[in-house]
Amino acid sequence: MARATGFEHHEGGETHAQEAAQGEIRDVRPVLSPKPSLQYCCSIRVPLRRRLQTLAVTWHISSFVLFIVVTLYLISVQRVWPILIPYAVYYFVDRTPANGRVRDRFSPWFRSLPLWRYICEYFPITIHKTADLPPTFEWDGTYKRNWFWFGMKQKQMVRTGPRYIFGYHPHGVGAIGAFGTFATEGCGWSRLFPGICTSLLTLVTQFHIPFYRDYLLALGICSVSRKNALKVLADGQSICIVVGGVRESLLGSDDAFELILNKRKGFIKLALETGNASLVPVFAFGETDCFKMYETEEGSILHKFQFWIKKYFGFSVPIFFARGLFNYDFGLVPFRTPLDIVIGKPIHIRERYVQPNPELIDHYHALYVESLKKMYYEHRAKFGCENTELHIVG
Repeated sequence: MARATGFEHHEGGETHAQEAAQGEIRDVRPVLSPKPSLQYCCSIRVPLRRRLQTLAVTWHISSFVLFIVVTLYLISVQRVWPILIPYAVYYFVDRTPANGRVRDRFSPWFRSLPLWRYICEYFPITIHKTADLPPTFEWDGTYKRNWFWFGMKQKQMVRTGPRYIFGYHPHGVGAIGAFGTFATEGCGWSRLFPGICTSLLTLVTQFHIPFYRDYLLALGICSVSRKNALKVLADGQSICIVVGGVRESLLGSDDAFELILNKRKGFIKLALETGNASLVPVFAFGETDCFKMYETEEGSILHKFQFWIKKYFGFSVPIFFARGLFNYDFGLVPFRTPLDIVIGKPIHIRERYVQPNPELIDHYHALYVESLKKMYYEHRAKFGCENTELHIVG
């Protein structure tokens, strides 16, 4: 859904209308077209920092492929087998992605690398607070050593407040805003919400890739399975769930945000079973503008194939495009479109319910949907979406 923000997807800083007036571009798309006007090649005058931002984002979207390639190469080199064999044993024995112990692998140092700041500056990704959230942990003044990270010193935290379940909407193609906000310090999460350690939850299939699994665990990312989520919450870690999931990533509309939410009540049940937990709606303005989606017609062969992949493999295959690394007209690098992440007000659940009844789940689900809609309509005008409706379609 393209926002009426008045900006162009352009590296050089000037709009294409200005450049066309100066005679620098011969082929300019119609002004009334909702699609972005794109140049063919990057200018050599683009500042180095913007180049680094583009390179960082390219790394992010292609990292899982690069890890696969590196793994296959290392397997072919016999000299590194003495290292690979112990790692293979660890790979098949370690269950951290799904056993709730991601906090042991969570690295504040790794989450604070300059790489993540470049990624967040590329769009840019900006967090907008609507309420203060009481911290889950407070520092007791001492340090502990994380031996998995070679004995690196980390602050010893004591649990003092509630845990949080952040519901992220919409999914978009890659939930890029969720990654930048909840899996890194590129946007300054700990500065805005101190004492709230958050794990982004994703499909367990991503942890089947050697080395890439450890890369994700260092960022606090782990499996979205119910069993793992309950254990992570019990350990004091807050979680972020992209509620619409892979089905929502296949949706696309030019005049509305479409969410899958009506039957998504598992995260509500998690909060009730945990107790002393708060549900927090999160809406990402601009998430669906990072890529251009081709929405397949319902009932078409391609549409059926996409849902067949989703059913049997757990992930979707959306058809999309954006810009390239050295060009602006086609590629898989997301557009430079602002991502404004609005963090809503918490819906606190004080008591713990071992087996919450359907009526209670429906009650809190209704409160959550109402809070999400209210937050969206209060803030949409600020981010160029005053004429865009929010539709819950499934």
